[in-house]
Amino acid sequence: MGAKMSINFDTEVSRLGTGAEKYESRKSLFGKADVEPFWVADMDLPSPPFLQQKLAERVAHPMFGYTTTPDSLLEAITWWWRHEHQAAVETDWIRLSPSVVTSISLAVQSMSAPGDGVVILSPVYGPFFFSTELNQRRILDVPLKIQEGQYTFDFDALQMCFEKNRPSLLFLCSPHNPGGRVWSEAELRRLAVLCNEYHVRIFSDEIHCDIVYAPYRHFSLLRIEEAKDICIVAHSIGKTFNASGLCASLVVIPSPTIRKAFVHAQEQSHCGTVNLLGKAAMEVAFSNEGAAYKQALLAYLKNNVDHAVSALNQIRDARIMTPQATFLVWCDFRAYGKWPAVMKKLIHQANVALSGGTFFGTAGEGFFRLNIAHPSAPLLNAVSRIVETMNRE
Repeated sequence: MGAKMSINFDTEVSRLGTGAEKYESRKSLFGKADVEPFWVADMDLPSPPFLQQKLAERVAHPMFGYTTTPDSLLEAITWWWRHEHQAAVETDWIRLSPSVVTSISLAVQSMSAPGDGVVILSPVYGPFFFSTELNQRRILDVPLKIQEGQYTFDFDALQMCFEKNRPSLLFLCSPHNPGGRVWSEAELRRLAVLCNEYHVRIFSDEIHCDIVYAPYRHFSLLRIEEAKDICIVAHSIGKTFNASGLCASLVVIPSPTIRKAFVHAQEQSHCGTVNLLGKAAMEVAFSNEGAAYKQALLAYLKNNVDHAVSALNQIRDARIMTPQATFLVWCDFRAYGKWPAVMKKLIHQANVALSGGTFFGTAGEGFFRLNIAHPSAPLLNAVSRIVETMNRE
């Protein structure tokens, strides 16, 4: 646990004029340039001051040429996994990558062949679907089940899928986006054992692993012995430190065989590193200061989650999935009609833009995802308008 850090997350900072996708895409995506955006999964909360200072110091140097990957960066990454997630990682296992989505595509290319089946546990992050299709693999959609208001794996359906289709690869989102579920050690171990039995490799997207609310704890696939020979685990500073624009992520690959194939795919695409500012940011983020910032952020986000979910539960015919992790709230509005009509109502009556559930696969139809990583006042004002709009019928 790092030292405590005090940051005023209530301060509203305008992102206009910075090229922020969340704001600049409003007209093209939602037809309304002034709709309040609570959709794309980056925060409207500031990155930590020490990260800003580190980048300013690097930018002050007048040269931005080719850079190597310093040992100190790899050591910072291994420290973070050990200190924050109790996972023993060796520096040789680490590869840098421009983004987790880049790594998703590289995993498809290196861990399967054209025509192979790729298992996707929907609803889930859209690029799992896009990357599979664009690389000419078959999507094997095995929907998650909802039990007691949370998603769970459907192991019977998974085994049937494995028996019938003999897939090469399975995508895991851990913690789960969009539902915010933290998978238990027992669930992950059972999944790894099943995948081993059928020779299915696992790509585990753990980009949200730092945003987990007590009493829940992230259990990385890197801690599952049965998974070490079959997995790629991806992480990034993007979510925890609101730094997605720096294009700085990483993968951890314990298996030499899988690592060699992944590196070959990186070399084919010339995408085996990150830019110099991304390297500087990663090294300073994965530190004691980064751990302290994370704790301050978690406390603020948990307060936002509690208040937003409490208010959203006042919508008469909605079902709200309380997140155990992430800064995302998954809202079931299926009782209110077809999703395009509901989306239109949210935009034009509540003046709020949310992520539509179909981005997460057909199992997400009728659901909407709300990003709560905003200063509390505008967030709760927007939630109040959502509740009023949905209850107006």
